[in-house]
Amino acid sequence: MDVTDTRPESREARQSRDTRAEILEVAAEMFTERGYEATSLREISERLGITKAALYYHFRSKEDIMRALIAPMGDVLTELVERLEAARDVAGWADALSWVIGMVFENVAFFHLLERNRHAMEQLHETFQELQGHLQLHERVQAAVHAAASGIEEEIRMFAALGAVTAFDDWAPKLLAEGPPDVIQRELRAAVDAILRT
Repeated sequence: MDVTDTRPESREARQSRDTRAEILEVAAEMFTERGYEATSLREISERLGITKAALYYHFRSKEDIMRALIAPMGDVLTELVERLEAARDVAGWADALSWVIGMVFENVAFFHLLERNRHAMEQLHETFQELQGHLQLHERVQAAVHAAASGIEEEIRMFAALGAVTAFDDWAPKLLAEGPPDVIQRELRAAVDAILRT
């Protein structure tokens, strides 16, 4: 017997969910436009037309809002590492990197937020430390490369291809923000293929 609750979501639950999403949307816009440090919780609540108490119901601080804004990228990183671990050869590695290139452009607003607030992100370094510690990225990626590569030459190329993709926003944030997404994705994928020689 199916005991799934099929009752419609309560009005309060819908409002709670919508308010939280609206807070995140407005905060992302304001942090990107004005910067994290120059934006107050009062200004976020005023733009939304809600009280500070209503905002505090969902988020206790600006740090909590920023953590919520960057959390989806943790999911992307988790899946990337899983795809890299599942790759059995250089072609699988290329497929995983091609996937993450697409995800960059599905989440380009995150990279705009990151670029505008690099200093604040450094101040909130604990957030990234927790994320990296949780995923144990370096150890997992190193193990995945070693398992998939046929020799040291392939290992070097696999790490180089990963670096080319994951460092792109650091070196070219303006291009990432303003360049034509289809051209950037095409050229990043071509660079990965050239490095991996697939």
